[in-house]
Amino acid sequence: MRLVDEFFDGVFAPLEAWLPDLAERLTERLTHGRMTGPQLAEFVRADADRILDQRSRPLYGAGYCASDLVVHEGNPLAWWQGADRLLLGASMFGPGQAAIDLVRLEWYRVPESTGRRHVAGPFVDYLCSNEITITSSMPVDIDGRFGGVICADVLVASLEEALLPRISEFADATLVNASGRVVVSSDPDYETGDRYPGADPELGIEALDAPRRIVSSERYPFSLIAAA
Repeated sequence: MRLVDEFFDGVFAPLEAWLPDLAERLTERLTHGRMTGPQLAEFVRADADRILDQRSRPLYGAGYCASDLVVHEGNPLAWWQGADRLLLGASMFGPGQAAIDLVRLEWYRVPESTGRRHVAGPFVDYLCSNEITITSSMPVDIDGRFGGVICADVLVASLEEALLPRISEFADATLVNASGRVVVSSDPDYETGDRYPGADPELGIEALDAPRRIVSSERYPFSLIAAA
């Protein structure tokens, strides 16, 4: 799992570098009151650009989703993505009852509840890219209060390109997330998002009973399953 750990260490590295400076600047900025959505976008645009400028990992998007501690009006998501680095323009997506509140999404609510960084996915990102995505996020602490999360997206297609050559060195090897969903696999029978046979939605791969070689990451919610 060293390859997987090293990959996501590299995804988190620019977020970790950004976090202390962002928290310090927000603390100072909030002495003048909370921001609007456009003010937030202007406030963090250069930082998001720096993260997307790095070339060590194939990041598709990056930005900051603020809590109401920081933003009082407008879009709390300052997020840029794609080759053109387009800014997303809404905090709610979809009409009426189909709208999705960003703060209910896994990449936001888990860091909020645990105070720890998190990796969410794979999931089809209907809000942003419409691609199968993995989002890495970190909570922003502002004087002991939750200020939202900073995040970076990697498309599974890019992750597959980076990891599959090494994973394919093992017979019928499959990388799954904590709930047993397939991330990437050298087995043609499994596609991204499939539930790995025998995995349980709650127990994940702990429910597997057939003999297999399983190696799990100690830092990230992924395990590599190969033929025994």
